[in-house]
Amino acid sequence: MRILALALMCAALVGSALAQGDKPAEMSPEEMMKFYENAAKPGPEHAMLAQTAGRWNCVVKSWMDPKGEPEVSEGSEEAEMIFGGRFLRNHFKGSMMGKPYEGMGNLGFDNVKKKYVGNWMDSMGTGILTYEGEYNPQSKELVCRGSFADAMTGKDMACKLVSRFVSDDQHVFEMWGPDPTGAEVKWMEITYNRAK
Repeated sequence: MRILALALMCAALVGSALAQGDKPAEMSPEEMMKFYENAAKPGPEHAMLAQTAGRWNCVVKSWMDPKGEPEVSEGSEEAEMIFGGRFLRNHFKGSMMGKPYEGMGNLGFDNVKKKYVGNWMDSMGTGILTYEGEYNPQSKELVCRGSFADAMTGKDMACKLVSRFVSDDQHVFEMWGPDPTGAEVKWMEITYNRAK
């Protein structure tokens, strides 16, 4: 794995040189390595994600019919920063539609894209949801757009993911997607309370 990581870094360095013409060619290998190291440093956006590390008790509401009453269940989540504080890894355990449910995701801030990026996988499928978005410091909301392969149609299904940071000890996650008419409706809401 270490060899693979080094090979990917070398490929990135060469790719940058080819894509940007003579400018990177003027840099020494040491200067180029320093450039990439600086681009990989965790910043304030990563520190914000670190505030949600820890153990959480969760109340989950999910809607099969957006006009009906939600199904309510409980779960727990453990979150930790990984890779030197660059990504937040979440591991959720609970139930969904009366069956045991488990999921895992990764969330980070891409210093190059200047966006939050993430993915999610769980015990209800074999695909991976990927997404990216931006944080609004005024509303304290992280709003992301993503997609996953829908098992019913075989096509990509778009969704919106919203995280509202209420306090250091509580945040609320919402997942929105299209109803049969194409209108965007709330599919799920999870309230996280920090475990004491």
